[in-house]
Amino acid sequence: MRIFKGTRAFTLIELIFAIVIIGILAALAIPRFFQTIEKSRTAEAVNILETLRNAQEVYNLENGAYTDTRDDLDVTIPVSRNFEVPTVSDSPEPVASIERDASGYQYTLTIDTDGMVCCIGTAPANICAILGYPGGTCN
Repeated sequence: MRIFKGTRAFTLIELIFAIVIIGILAALAIPRFFQTIEKSRTAEAVNILETLRNAQEVYNLENGAYTDTRDDLDVTIPVSRNFEVPTVSDSPEPVASIERDASGYQYTLTIDTDGMVCCIGTAPANICAILGYPGGTCN
């Protein structure tokens, strides 16, 4: 029978320590990863809002008022997998809005006639600050 002397291996303490370090790094990285993905999704929403704002401005120049019916605008908005159907308003503040209510994220992005995008959010906490948009109404 051969006895292995001098073989080197990791002890149980070393393995536990390595697993704890990996767990801490994952706990820090995973939320940041999901925030980055959510920020990229808002780029789609902002693009839609800017398109609607431009269409509202054209409609206002032609008719002297904003419309609250998206069908009145000469614009085609593609179906979004991440956001609800956008809405338009006949008032300039906000002129259009789009809502996200999925995967634990609940917020609404709005745009005014000046092109300022604002956020009204409920989940997760401080979602508007995480996304980098001012909270509340655009003024």
